[in-house]
Amino acid sequence: MSASLNWVAPMAEFSWAERIDELRQQHLPQIMDVLDSTVLSGSPDGSSLVEMTRYHLETGGKRLRAVLPLAVADALGSDPKNVVAFGAACEILHNATLVHDDLQDGDRIRRGAETIWVKYGEARAINLGDAMLYYTLMLVRKVPGSADLRESLSDRVLKETVRVIDGQEREFLLQQDDVPTWADYVKMVEGKTSGLFALPLAGAAEIAGASSQLVDGMTRAAGHLGVIFQIQDDVLDIFGQKGRERPGSDIAEGKISALVIHTLENASPEDSAWLRDLLRRERELVTDADIQRATQLFLTTGALDFTLAEIDRRAALALSEPALDEAPQLKALVSAIVDLFLAPIAELKHSRENG
Repeated sequence: MSASLNWVAPMAEFSWAERIDELRQQHLPQIMDVLDSTVLSGSPDGSSLVEMTRYHLETGGKRLRAVLPLAVADALGSDPKNVVAFGAACEILHNATLVHDDLQDGDRIRRGAETIWVKYGEARAINLGDAMLYYTLMLVRKVPGSADLRESLSDRVLKETVRVIDGQEREFLLQQDDVPTWADYVKMVEGKTSGLFALPLAGAAEIAGASSQLVDGMTRAAGHLGVIFQIQDDVLDIFGQKGRERPGSDIAEGKISALVIHTLENASPEDSAWLRDLLRRERELVTDADIQRATQLFLTTGALDFTLAEIDRRAALALSEPALDEAPQLKALVSAIVDLFLAPIAELKHSRENG
């Protein structure tokens, strides 16, 4: 027998990044279809809420909250089709927060298009964001399975929604605090950002029939993932591109970011006082020169390097969650999610770590 007949081709290494893309291509159209049909059927005939929802969603987005449940179901050996309606629920809830955030922050542009409050007015933006919260629960009612499962998922949605709103409230309070702390920042992020990852990750695990220990473990891991995502978002606003009006929009809005917290704690009294004053100015009075000076402070105080190191620490904590040991594929997925979150700042992170 020739040697060629004994040769066996090596199996291709599994890639969660590629699998997530496959799941997105296979199921995202169905997710968006069920979302749109629910908005249409759940709204009174001729309601302008349908038009506004479609406008907002058509501006694009990564659809992370829609796709993550697919990956969790796949990792646990469940049919991703079972989480299509739940993925749609997570996506519309996320977008409800964006509609309200844009108004509260005064952002005029999102994903290169006018935000809802700019296009339709402030009152109608509030109305739409409120409606989207209810569309979320309508979609949860379409999840296949038992009535007990849907009731549990509804409770999860309500709990995480309030956690997100509390996180937003904590952000407003941070902006009023003369001495905001890192602990205050983390508490805010664990509500505002982590809640919107705990819902799709833990909720999908519950739908897939995971043990309560694993579902709770996913909630804890999502807490760290949310902090990772928010820190990279804070960094991206200054050192990357977020598709907003200009770099440094968070500074112009007076947001207390991870970079700001570390700088306030480590800059000279004069520089700290200047930064506090800058964050409290009307956004129209914040100049490009102001943003450049703040950016330099983030570098000289070590804020950038500190936040990048905190990302690594949080990633290690997420991956060391004991409950994930019972589901190696899910643990590998969490690692892939970290990489996915950090992709926009990967080049920056590499350059800082390698001089």
